[in-house]
Amino acid sequence: MSEENTSGDNGKSGVGRRNFIGSTALGLGGAASGISFFFHKDKKHPDASAVKEWNETLFGGGEKDKVRTGHIGVGNRGGSLLRTALQVPGSMPIAVCDKSAKKLSDNKKGIQEAIGKREGIAEKEWAKKIKVDTSEDYRRVLDNKDVKAVFIATPHYLHGPMAIDAVEAGKHVYCEKAMAFTIGENQDIVDLVEGGAKSSAGNDIVFQVGHQRHYSPLYQKVADMIAEDTIGEVATIRAQWNQNDKISRPAPSRALERIVNWRLYSEYSGGLTTEFATHQIDVANWFFGPAGNDHVGIAPHSVRGYGGVDWYYQDARDTHDNVHLIFTYKVPVVQRDPFGRKKKDGSGKDVFEKDGQGNVRHREVTFDYMCTMANAHIGPSEMMLGRYGTIQVSLAGGEFWKEKKSREDLNRIAEGTNPRRALQKKILKSGATMAKLGGKDADEVLKENPLAHGEKHWSHFIEPIQGAYDKIETLLAVESFHKCVRLAEAGEPFKNELRANARVGMNSAVAALMANIAMREDRTVKWDEFSRESS
Repeated sequence: MSEENTSGDNGKSGVGRRNFIGSTALGLGGAASGISFFFHKDKKHPDASAVKEWNETLFGGGEKDKVRTGHIGVGNRGGSLLRTALQVPGSMPIAVCDKSAKKLSDNKKGIQEAIGKREGIAEKEWAKKIKVDTSEDYRRVLDNKDVKAVFIATPHYLHGPMAIDAVEAGKHVYCEKAMAFTIGENQDIVDLVEGGAKSSAGNDIVFQVGHQRHYSPLYQKVADMIAEDTIGEVATIRAQWNQNDKISRPAPSRALERIVNWRLYSEYSGGLTTEFATHQIDVANWFFGPAGNDHVGIAPHSVRGYGGVDWYYQDARDTHDNVHLIFTYKVPVVQRDPFGRKKKDGSGKDVFEKDGQGNVRHREVTFDYMCTMANAHIGPSEMMLGRYGTIQVSLAGGEFWKEKKSREDLNRIAEGTNPRRALQKKILKSGATMAKLGGKDADEVLKENPLAHGEKHWSHFIEPIQGAYDKIETLLAVESFHKCVRLAEAGEPFKNELRANARVGMNSAVAALMANIAMREDRTVKWDEFSRESS
């Protein structure tokens, strides 16, 4: 269900976006002075003529390989995204927004240095030739006609209004996860983007969410292995993201403590579920979804959660410092042949089992997630448990395990009446190494049957990638965003390249917010309670 709309200056559905943040800032009591840190003090501001001149002269203005971007929020994550963007050929950050004057100054100089060196400009000319507009007001970035795309990396509660304003301003958007702070805002973004929102050039909007795993070679490989039935149907996914970190930072004053440490307070953040769990919820959505690299995946059916403030109660937080979540998914049941292989139709797609009424049968699977800030194992990892084996993924790389069944095991399996077991029994009773069956010897037939053949070992299926989460994956994601923007601005298709789209972002964000409700109200929460669409 959508949240009730408030009146705004644009008369459009959703909240009155430009009035929303101002009114929100004023409504937060003692924290108001700190909350307004993304907004300029003066109603009028100078135009970006210097930036425009720079665009048109030094770098050719309309060159297709240049992507001029604005960066809203350049703190810890936003600064990292900006530095990553500067590694992408053709990336041209021309506007920066943040509350901190120091961050604005430092990042402006960083942009000038990076572009100056890249373009072969003498250091003494950087400040003169490379103009970067800086502001405390994100709307100034959106009003800059030279900015074609924006990166949003602000506190979580600001994501939704800023992203919606950006789309309505005709900007392409890279929005950090979780996509939005409320269920209604997430749905509003999807409605806007899928409803035909256009860029200032009249082309479809590129909206990408910071779920960088979709661009990782590691996770792409896992998706392919699952699609290829390497471990059979995935029955359960287990994940953890434990840290030896209370995720709080020193504040310059008591008045700014809640602003600096916004992640600790439920009025600004979804806590561990939106800051950490949302990444791994996204993985579960993806891997439980249709076979292959269909990145949208599916949304969970329900969630039950447990959590508390057990370790850092002294810092006055009201978001949990440990959580344990159990999500359920309803996954279509795929038909299999006597060898246990998936049945495919003429186009190579899975064929699903149906009940007597012709409805697709579903099986219920689970995603089990745990996160604690206690003295525990550091770092994220996921384990996919299938019918035939297991895949495990961490920052160090990935491994898979597959059981090798002995001849005694096969004899026990063969004791039965279903076609697969009968065939196995017939093979085993032949007793001859080269006993023929259907033109194939026993070893060949057994090899085709994943239930009866495999190897018991752990094996790297991809080279270990140290630091992949925050470096390689993010670079690939940001690079892909620039590519999509170039394609969109040229009026060319880009959606096959855009993997972590708005619906991907909504499915993970809403599931995380559902988990918070489940923990707060001590009950099972179902997707259909909040979504306009059933999973």
